[in-house]
Amino acid sequence: MIKLSERLQIIYGMVPKCDTICDVGCDHGYLTIALLEGNVATRAIAMDVNKGPLNSAKENVGLHGLSDSVDFRLSDGLKKLSVSEADTICICGMGGALITRILDAGIDVAKSAKTIILEPQSEYDRLRAFLVGNHFLFLDEALCMEEGKIYPIIKVCYEPDLDYSLSDAELEYGPIIIKKRPTLFKTLLNKNKNEYLSILEKLVSKKDIASDSPIQKRIKELEDALNCIERLELEMEE
Repeated sequence: MIKLSERLQIIYGMVPKCDTICDVGCDHGYLTIALLEGNVATRAIAMDVNKGPLNSAKENVGLHGLSDSVDFRLSDGLKKLSVSEADTICICGMGGALITRILDAGIDVAKSAKTIILEPQSEYDRLRAFLVGNHFLFLDEALCMEEGKIYPIIKVCYEPDLDYSLSDAELEYGPIIIKKRPTLFKTLLNKNKNEYLSILEKLVSKKDIASDSPIQKRIKELEDALNCIERLELEMEE
């Protein structure tokens, strides 16, 4: 079976056994290959907005003898996927704003899937707020580290009658991650704290900052973020 990176292995582990998996932004096709070889999915739809990665995925899938099980599509997000065509959709390795845009543009397709696996690499709060606002239930979350950076992996499903909200801390760090407190969570909090303190120190050293300036607004954001981290750290000690 193809060897996956730790990040892709965690994503692989979140995908439920299904008939059809759609890998949006399939890159080299490694996740698609692993899911088919592991009999997690019967068939796959591999999509990418660029021809280069799609051709690379097609070549790799062929080398593993799986070409008959994969449909390759040049697609901007979910545009080339039909409603209910895939049981599970994976959208990984992109910024949170881009994933949000992809889901928003193809919301009917997204809602028709039984499961969606997301791995944003920025703007986590924005993505989670979108999921909450569109009645997606958080089924599982995990953290992974790749090249020194820590990313969340989120598993959701659409529940039309779901109505709930998340706190600022849950939007930023994930409701299930906060409950599970994985080892990397403490590492992430320490990393963010040091980064925010460093930026804050530089900003507050500036003189004559107007109360309505962008700098003052950023100072307030950093202070709020640090207070959030402090509360989470106290909860972890209880």
